[in-house]
Amino acid sequence: MIVRRQGDMTEFIPSPREKREGLIRDHALELLANLDARLRRIEKALGLPQEGARAFADVMARIRREEQETRLINRKLMDAGIAHGEEV
Repeated sequence: MIVRRQGDMTEFIPSPREKREGLIRDHALELLANLDARLRRIEKALGLPQEGARAFADVMARIRREEQETRLINRKLMDAGIAHGEEV
């Protein structure tokens, strides 16, 4: 996180590395969700068991929950003026 201070203002800016990692993470999660939806349709059409799909859905839900919690924690840290990571 890049922190820029001007007078009483503090600006928190994601570093290029953080932006890249965030984009990759979000894109990968979207790809997995898309793949899961396609596989579910195929499995349903072929009458295959759905246990694996349910287990995967549970894992994806946990990952999404953890991502939301992490964003909330980061937002609270930034609002409190606590910087972490890279500083300028």
